Amino acid sequence: MTYSRQRLKEVTALKREAVRRIQNDIGEIGASPSQKYIHEFTREFQTFESVVAPAEILEAARRANLIWIGDYHALTRSQTYASGFLRELKTRKNNIAVAVEPVFARNQEVLSRWMAGKISEQEFLDRIHYREEWGCDWEGYKTIFEAAGELHIPIYGADCHPRNDMRSISRRDLGVARRVARLLANDPEQTLVVIFGESHLASNHLPRRVRAILGRKGIESKELFVVQNIDALYWKLQETGFHQARAVRVREGCYCVFNATPIEKYESFRQYLHKCIEEDSCGDWTVLAQTLMEIMMNFLALDKHAASLMSLLEFDSAWAGEFELGNAAEEFARFIHQACRGELGKPVERAPRDQFFVNVIEHGLGYFCSKVLDSSRDGIESLAERVLSQIGRNEQLTRAIELLIDPRTRPGAQHFVALRSAIEAKAGNQKMMRMLAQLLGYALGRRLYIAYMQSRISRKDIHALFRDPLNRPLRPLECYRELHLL
Repeated sequence: MTYSRQRLKEVTALKREAVRRIQNDIGEIGASPSQKYIHEFTREFQTFESVVAPAEILEAARRANLIWIGDYHALTRSQTYASGFLRELKTRKNNIAVAVEPVFARNQEVLSRWMAGKISEQEFLDRIHYREEWGCDWEGYKTIFEAAGELHIPIYGADCHPRNDMRSISRRDLGVARRVARLLANDPEQTLVVIFGESHLASNHLPRRVRAILGRKGIESKELFVVQNIDALYWKLQETGFHQARAVRVREGCYCVFNATPIEKYESFRQYLHKCIEEDSCGDWTVLAQTLMEIMMNFLALDKHAASLMSLLEFDSAWAGEFELGNAAEEFARFIHQACRGELGKPVERAPRDQFFVNVIEHGLGYFCSKVLDSSRDGIESLAERVLSQIGRNEQLTRAIELLIDPRTRPGAQHFVALRSAIEAKAGNQKMMRMLAQLLGYALGRRLYIAYMQSRISRKDIHALFRDPLNRPLRPLECYRELHLL
């Protein structure tokens, strides 16, 4: 599917602006990620050779005996990927071990006792001083230990002091390299997966030291590098239209996978810093919410109304917990749509049929905005399976829904008639009506996104859709049908 080059640039610039604002806030908090050591890492990942299927990485892993997985500590999805990688690798290889950064090598006995069930999880965390020495969210790293335990994979602590002094990073790398080389030397037939901070994985950092030690011991290694969510590579994919890419080959034996946007990546780091300063584990999403709202309203040409809309936005417990960009964007778009219609807190009374299609359009605008901020978002097909299973044996309605959610088709009048009849017949089944409204809305949002990215509709058209009050009888269905003519 070909998108307008100009639209690709526009949407990428929008996302870059969101990231820039988050990074500025990180700078104000006091983080300083500009050291030479980190620059050396980022310089190695400025371009890639090709987009690949994730299965290619696992095939390369099958042939390797030393696998480096770059970890972005503050991002739970980074550790979730690593644990999933271990599970997939285990289906292809048996003799596997894993070495992790959060546990010092000197605490191996404590780790082994916990993995053997001889001490509790809390005692393990207390004895390795997890909060004081590491401090990142435990739930993400716990998935790695759980995977190792369930798969009977030996797991080792790999880190050493000084952990928090960038001036002594070379000495720390040497200590870790000795540990990794020793683990490999103890069983040369074993495949060792090392999960370590991404910046340590530059060619002349930790891997170079391991190769040097192994070379002196006469031990050969076949390395594989897997890094995650590298900024420069993500932006190249966005600007060239490869929105759905989940992995790229950077060079022979080196890959990058994508499981989070830069917005989510840097917000996770901002949240980590906030928790360190405030010692508050619940998180504060106010800054991010304001940032995304302002950017979205500017994109929708609603910036003149930004001040009044922002004053109405409330932040409550709904923002506690893990941030999910797609859901947040949907919520903001719904809020903006209701405000533009003058229905925020004072909904208009409508016939059930009309309200159903208002809900569809609201979901559609929400999904459209979420795709603008995260172009890899999908999930429509899995939702369709659940909805169609709820509908049961109604071939006419099933066919209508299949055509309505397919962005390559233009449903005919009979399909809207079938949908309207089903809504009237099943209005009492509120759960199914909510699911159907969400599905049709998501599909509509995807249709809008494609039309926008192909320059078949403009931002002015989207703006007009947000401003449509949809308060005339049958207008919501009429609007929904019009949008399928795009």
